[in-house]
Amino acid sequence: MKERMNPWRWINFPWKEEEVQKWPSLKKTAYLLLPLLIYFVVHDIAEILFSVLLEMLVRGGSERTVTFLDQYWSTVRSVLYGIASLAGAGVLWTGVKGEISPDAGKEEIRAESEPDIQGKKWTDVKRFTAYWGLAMLAFCVAAGLNMIFTQIGFTGSSESYQTVYRMQYGVTFGAGLVLYGVISPIAEEAVFRGLLYNRMKRCFHYGIALVVSSLLFGIYHGNLVQAVYGSILGILIAYFYDQYKSFAAPVLFHGVANISVYVMTYGSEPAQAGDKIALITGTIFLAAAVLLFFYLKKKCLPEINTG
Repeated sequence: MKERMNPWRWINFPWKEEEVQKWPSLKKTAYLLLPLLIYFVVHDIAEILFSVLLEMLVRGGSERTVTFLDQYWSTVRSVLYGIASLAGAGVLWTGVKGEISPDAGKEEIRAESEPDIQGKKWTDVKRFTAYWGLAMLAFCVAAGLNMIFTQIGFTGSSESYQTVYRMQYGVTFGAGLVLYGVISPIAEEAVFRGLLYNRMKRCFHYGIALVVSSLLFGIYHGNLVQAVYGSILGILIAYFYDQYKSFAAPVLFHGVANISVYVMTYGSEPAQAGDKIALITGTIFLAAAVLLFFYLKKKCLPEINTG
């Protein structure tokens, strides 16, 4: 396919690895970062418009509307933020859909004799074990890191994280489950794994793509605590995305991790450091995560990759 096409099609097209490797560094950088820029611009514009709309409702709305907004302000703001995230990812959905397809960026279409992993029908037991195990791993990692970071004083050291914490837990419980368990994972995975990680694998070495895309995912959250936490989770999410060969895997991992921490800490003040029992419990969770990781790698991943 000729490279001369309009910029929008060029950004969204899933170029083959052989072609991408011929590009100069500047062109590769543009191919990787322009979608991120578009996501942030659309997201921020949508958020600004929503903020203006809320301000108009506060100033000119009925008494009933103003009372509702005053009571559920954090929830309304968070819901609109989630919609803004979906808007940013939605603008890029053509590119995302091309990248998460089974043959995106490959040199040739899979031969008929090669197992069709993406569409392969697992037995119910294999499917249940593989995805239930992944969900349990996500829970253990998220819970363990959250407890340990708290007990060593890491979470308490960041004022920006405390601000985010209060904002996230200011929403109603049901809205939080949808926002953090569904909307956020879909939007963020579409951008950071669906687009960025898949493209980085074709531009650079696998290890570089794994680490750098995960670091960018962590930095995206805007404070040191979530940057470290997000980077660790990002590496695991990207790894299992490759292993499961399905976009459902990173969305599931991300969603379970978010919901686990949200449910465990909802309605409580930020935990104080120094609780030895909590520290031990967090360590146990991480130990269980290690065991689950190797169990999946030994028992489930060979099944997925060989049929």
